[in-house]
Amino acid sequence: MVIIAQELNADPFLKTMILKHRLFHKQPKPLFKNRSHYLDFVTDIPKDSVDRATLFFKTNIIDNYQEFSLDGSYGLYRFKYDPKIYPGASIQYYFVIESNDNIYGTPMNSQGMLVPINGEFIDPIQYYKQRARMSQ
Repeated sequence: MVIIAQELNADPFLKTMILKHRLFHKQPKPLFKNRSHYLDFVTDIPKDSVDRATLFFKTNIIDNYQEFSLDGSYGLYRFKYDPKIYPGASIQYYFVIESNDNIYGTPMNSQGMLVPINGEFIDPIQYYKQRARMSQ
């Protein structure tokens, strides 16, 4: 595990060389407190062309992004987030694949810069009470 700089886009190389449309991710919703969650993405890049697949994440308690290498299976790359190991009330994360001389990332904004996903952990009891009230 390697800790990277807190500033997400501090490296100008990442700002200019990230390519889009090869990684597909859907944020898990809702993110419940004290529950494990899978953070994953799917890609059409062949496994033998992937030099490295990486998840970068931090919680509101962790100051710096944590870097985790991911192993893929049939295009699916997955990390199991465990709140007992990485506690917090919220999470920020993004994914990167290095393939040959290209770098792909998600999520990205319209300028092609990585923009981490922000997720708040919520109480499941309150979540389902609110949903029950809304359906009445």
